[in-house]
Amino acid sequence: MLRKTLIACALATCGLSSAHAMSVEVYGLVDYGFSLSNTSGNAENAIHNDWNFEMKSGMRNGSRVGFRGTEDLGNGYKVHFVLENQFLADTGALQDSSNFFARESSIAVSGPFGKLTLGKVGKLRSPVGTTALASTVTNPFGSAMSNFVAGTKTVTSGDYLTVNNAVTYASPDMAGLRLYAQYSFANTDEGDYVDDDDRYMALGARYTNGPLMVTGIVDTINLKHNHDRGEQPTTVTVLGSYDFGFLKPYAFVHYFENGTINTMGGYIKANNADTYDGFGAGLSLQWPIGNGRAKVGVGYMDAEYSDSPIKNDVTRYTVQAGYDYVLTKRTHLYTDIGFAQQDQETSDGKTNLKGYEWLAGIVHYF
Repeated sequence: MLRKTLIACALATCGLSSAHAMSVEVYGLVDYGFSLSNTSGNAENAIHNDWNFEMKSGMRNGSRVGFRGTEDLGNGYKVHFVLENQFLADTGALQDSSNFFARESSIAVSGPFGKLTLGKVGKLRSPVGTTALASTVTNPFGSAMSNFVAGTKTVTSGDYLTVNNAVTYASPDMAGLRLYAQYSFANTDEGDYVDDDDRYMALGARYTNGPLMVTGIVDTINLKHNHDRGEQPTTVTVLGSYDFGFLKPYAFVHYFENGTINTMGGYIKANNADTYDGFGAGLSLQWPIGNGRAKVGVGYMDAEYSDSPIKNDVTRYTVQAGYDYVLTKRTHLYTDIGFAQQDQETSDGKTNLKGYEWLAGIVHYF
């Protein structure tokens, strides 16, 4: 009798294990490279004829280590988790010393209804995380950490990476269309200008049909308290790509109100009290050549102070080109060149900054 009971328990355990199978994966990448850059112009911090040569981590992709897992609950339902940090490969230190899992720490449930994700995640218009809709699938240069090979970063507004205490919903696929909604109960990861009681909100949609992909995102932060920033920041972003096989064009348009401007090569560091209205746009082309992919891109941004009699107009132009060589499935070599120019006109006069950069590196995925 005891033997039969033990056999029955063993069979029940096996059945439970198969019905609720669990998989856990350790993954990540290490990105390391060299950068040679120079600035010129009459801006205060332009360094004339002084080339800066440095070795840096994460110029193309942020170096990271992550853990992710999925448990199959049966009947089409699954539970997922992601814990992902970001570190500096040149020192071994965390990119953000105050957050161990700075890129994402989330748990999600998926099923016929779609997918519901809870935790610290990438904003919908972020290039970071499982909920992000603006990753390298929408721009081949991504949002690199280099100075002047910057992809979308220098021609879009700030406040775009991760959000804390968020609920993100993704609908099931509806003939190629997915809808997204995101809400943060306490958006405390954006700096001193965001209060614990502020609320981040976003809506998105993505349509995929074979080689075509089109994405639209609207987001805002509802500022509950008095801030130096004034009105709440709002952005509207549209991104698209089409894969012809021999050529893949990417394009985006980004409109923003009361937003900060991202740093360009150390110039115009985001001042929390300075907000701008404006737009940015970009076009990139990528095509296979040899054992890799070549790419070129251009970008433009035009912005002015938000609701202020003080004149402060900023215009930016960017040009970049690069090549990614697939050494193995997990190891890629890359090289890029970039040029960026910023013209700024204030009540004190006009200034400009020109930046040039060449970079080369290696990235290994595991």
